[in-house]
Amino acid sequence: MEIGSWIWKLSYIIHVLSNAISIGLFFVFTFAKEEMLKEEISKRYLKIAGIFITGTGLTGILLLSILSMSGMDDLTANPMGQSVIVMIIGYILVLFVYSLALIYKGGEARLYKKFFATMFYTYLIVYIIRVYLTN
Repeated sequence: MEIGSWIWKLSYIIHVLSNAISIGLFFVFTFAKEEMLKEEISKRYLKIAGIFITGTGLTGILLLSILSMSGMDDLTANPMGQSVIVMIIGYILVLFVYSLALIYKGGEARLYKKFFATMFYTYLIVYIIRVYLTN
């Protein structure tokens, strides 16, 4: 059981750090000036954000699988499970918008700003709902 607790703690630390770095990147680019939102700069930081979004997803899956081993069958039965559902929906939305931002080839700063803003506000809303549900 000692190994399981270390896996949980390490996964949780990586998950929280990945989320924090992702939301920080999205925050900076949401409120950035036009010259920072050029296509080459935006694409570079989107690739960096992709590393942390992937880290968030992988550790989230690991944390959810560890959480479900302790008997969490119905996610809608308690507030913790409901917050997990909200986090999954938010992650899927962020992943979708991130994919659109990677595919976009226009180079228009206004659209990149909207992509980053959508991802930032999704993270923000998910965390507000999570705090509301778990407290």
